[in-house]
Amino acid sequence: MAAMEAAYSIFSSCLPSSPKFPLCPISSPSLRRHVSTSNPALSLKSPPCPLPRLSINPTRKLASFKVFSALEEIAVEEKPEEKIQLANPMRKLYVHNLPWSLTVDDMKNVFGECGTVADVEIIKQKDGKSRGFAFVTMGSGEEAQAVIDKFNSQELSGRVIRVEFAKRFKRPPPPPPAGPPLRETRHKLYVSNLAWKVRSSHLKEFFTADFKPVSTRVVFDSPSGKSAGYGFVSFATKEEAESAISALDGKELLGRPLRLKFSEKNIEVSADGKEEEDISEEPQQS
Repeated sequence: MAAMEAAYSIFSSCLPSSPKFPLCPISSPSLRRHVSTSNPALSLKSPPCPLPRLSINPTRKLASFKVFSALEEIAVEEKPEEKIQLANPMRKLYVHNLPWSLTVDDMKNVFGECGTVADVEIIKQKDGKSRGFAFVTMGSGEEAQAVIDKFNSQELSGRVIRVEFAKRFKRPPPPPPAGPPLRETRHKLYVSNLAWKVRSSHLKEFFTADFKPVSTRVVFDSPSGKSAGYGFVSFATKEEAESAISALDGKELLGRPLRLKFSEKNIEVSADGKEEEDISEEPQQS
């Protein structure tokens, strides 16, 4: 109030005691209406009061500035202070090493001592039994912190429980879409007499030393999952496939000499990974 009174006194000192520019006296309206056949018009009986010329006094301008500054300071002083308390956004707790017999209601009763329990989720196995840990969501971050302070490393029904803030893990990005199915070329070699431990990577390394195969594949027996002892290597041209036969037929790979020849029919790998093969050669007999 003292500040308001000071501002009012400053404002009052800036106002003149009597108006320097008196307003026009308000007289009774004396509008005379002239009616004509062309245009109706309104005319004033007496000319309007002339507007006074305003002059700006620097002293008064400064005083006015002080008045508004004082009013602004008063508004700031009288505005209540807003205390913004950033609440802890983490309300979800991870509670583990729980007794197996503990129920949702039991946990609500226990953690309810620290505030409002918004949700309890006990993680269970397929048979419905507890896995010994749960997620508890409190009403606020402060209440969640209170639960940690009070119950972490404390014994509950014979077990020392652990309470901590639940961590948020980012979901891994989805795997890239599978590429088009492998389609072997018609310039394909049938490679037999493979060692049982030979894999497609071995074939690729063996042939890429001198050539550029399009694909390499070892065939496996479906029921047992073991190598069938043969595979296929495809090339972009027939000439390159013939050169591979001439250079590598009879060469050893992991201790066994390879047998190379052209495959009579194509083998394609379908979109679901299953092999569709129709070849005239039979796998080697051991």
